[in-house]
Amino acid sequence: MVNLKQLHDYVKENYEAGNYKDAEKAYKKWRDTNDYTYHAAKTAVKKSSLSDYQMGYEQAKKDYAESHSFKDFPKKGVNLVNRVTQNKAIEIERYIDGYNDAKAKILRAKK
Repeated sequence: MVNLKQLHDYVKENYEAGNYKDAEKAYKKWRDTNDYTYHAAKTAVKKSSLSDYQMGYEQAKKDYAESHSFKDFPKKGVNLVNRVTQNKAIEIERYIDGYNDAKAKILRAKK
């Protein structure tokens, strides 16, 4: 069995000899022409017309419709972060407010 030192020395020797240059060039060419993650992420980042509150509200309805369960969000932690950072996480707080309001409404209607 090859130990790690031997493997390291083998890779280092081949790298220094330039034996990986062609593979590196081929990979970069392939990546530049076939990497769809950038394009998928670029098209997925569309500005929603919904407010943060409404997105949370809709997500709660979707969660309940799909699995009859809800997520728990750290509301107190987000409130603390907002106090300390001068509302840098206000969007998250509004999202959680919408989610929790929808959750409460669904649970009331369920009774």
